[in-house]
Amino acid sequence: MLGTMQFGLSKKPDLLILNYVNGPQLEMIYFLLSLYPSSLNYRMTQLGINGKILRKYCSKRSDLITNLFLSSKMYHIIEKKIAAKRGTRRSASEKFLPIGSGCIAQVYKAKLRKDTLLHPAGTEVAVKVTHPNIVHKVCVDFYILNKFTSLLEKIPYINLDYLSLKDSTQQFLDIMIPQMDLRCEARNLKRFRRDFAGDEKVAFPAPISDLTSNQVLVESFIHGDAISDWIKDDRSTLKERQEVATIGLETVMKMIFLHDFVHGDLHPGNMIISRNSTVRGKPIKLNMIDCGLVVEMGEQDHEDLVKILGALIKKDGATAGQLMVDTAKKCQASALDVQLFCKGIEKICEDDDDQNFLEGVGDYLADICYYACKHKVKLEASFINAALACEIMEGIASTLYPDMKVQSIAFPMVIKAEMMHGLKNMKFF
Repeated sequence: MLGTMQFGLSKKPDLLILNYVNGPQLEMIYFLLSLYPSSLNYRMTQLGINGKILRKYCSKRSDLITNLFLSSKMYHIIEKKIAAKRGTRRSASEKFLPIGSGCIAQVYKAKLRKDTLLHPAGTEVAVKVTHPNIVHKVCVDFYILNKFTSLLEKIPYINLDYLSLKDSTQQFLDIMIPQMDLRCEARNLKRFRRDFAGDEKVAFPAPISDLTSNQVLVESFIHGDAISDWIKDDRSTLKERQEVATIGLETVMKMIFLHDFVHGDLHPGNMIISRNSTVRGKPIKLNMIDCGLVVEMGEQDHEDLVKILGALIKKDGATAGQLMVDTAKKCQASALDVQLFCKGIEKICEDDDDQNFLEGVGDYLADICYYACKHKVKLEASFINAALACEIMEGIASTLYPDMKVQSIAFPMVIKAEMMHGLKNMKFF
C-alpha cells in the first residue's frame, strides 16, 4: 500500500526559488530541510498528533519559544553558514523562524528577487516548504488509521460500520495524499480564484506557477489579521463583524451547493481579514489561505448531497431520511428499519422548531448518526464531511454574529443548486 502512494519526491529540495526570492528566511531553507532531523521540530513530529499541535502552537508563539523551535545545534550551523556567505555574523534567531507551521509544511515570508511572468521584483510572497519525508509519515498514519477504523467497524452489535468510519478515512486519504505535492495546492488556488472571480469580498492567494514545485509553493502574500486576532483585539465594529459572518457563510454555502469544491481545512487561522484598497471606502475582504485540502464529490454525489441537505434545511425530515436510504451504498435495513429511520429524521426536524439544520448542525448530525446505527442505514461520507464543513463555518459565523439567520442565506443557495441540477437533468426535444 505504501509503495503506491509514493510521489517520487527528490531527496534534496527544489532550489529553483533561491534564484528568484530574497529575504533572510529563504537563504537557509536548504539548510533547514537538509538538517531538519536534528531539530526539536522534527522530534515533536514523533509525538504524533499532540506533537503536531504543540509545533503549531510553537510557530505562533515566537514571543515565548523563539529559541526552542530550532535546536541550538541547528542555530549554530545555520549562523555559521550564513556568516560564511555574508562575511558577517548575526544571530540566526532574529528573522529565520517560519511565520507559520502545519502538519505538512512550513511557511516563510520573502520577496521576489527577479521579475516573473505576472509579478515584478520586490513583490512580497509566501513560500511554503514541505517537511522532509512527509509522504512516508502520512502514509504510515493512514495505514494505522485504516486498520483501527476497520477494527471498530467489526465490533459486533454496536453497528459502527453504518457511520462510514472507514469510508470517511479513505475519502480523507484521497484528498490528503495529493496535498503532499504542492502543485496540487497551486491548482486548487487557481480553481478557487476562478470560482470567486466576480466576488470582490472574497480572495485567495495567487500562485506563482513557474516557481512552484512538488515541495515548494510560492504564492502572493496576504496582509491582514486572522479572524481570531481580529475579534480579540477589538479592531472591528459590530457592523463589520456581521458583514464578515455573512461573507464567510455565503462563501462556504457557494462552495458546497454551487461549486462542489469545498475548502477542507476551514478554521479561523486560515481566514484573513483585510481591506479592499481597490474599492472606494476600503470595505472588508475575507481571504482564505492554505487551500491544499479540498473536498470534491462529483456530479451524482453532489446532486444527492444537495437533495439531502436541501430537505433538511426545509425541515422535510421524511424526504431527507428516504434520500439517505436511497443513496446509501450499503443498506442492510429492513423495510421496518427504513420506516423507523425516516420517522426518526422527521422527528429531529419537528423537535427543533427554533433552529434550522444549519443553525444546529452538530446536534442534528449526532442524532442522525444515532438513528443510522440503530436502524442499519449507512451514511455517505460526503454527507458527513459537508455537514461538518457547515458546522465549522456556522460556529465561526455565530461567534461573530450571534443573531444571524442562517436560513436566509442558505435557502437561496439550495434553490439555485436544485435548479442547476434540474436543468442538467432536463431533456430537451
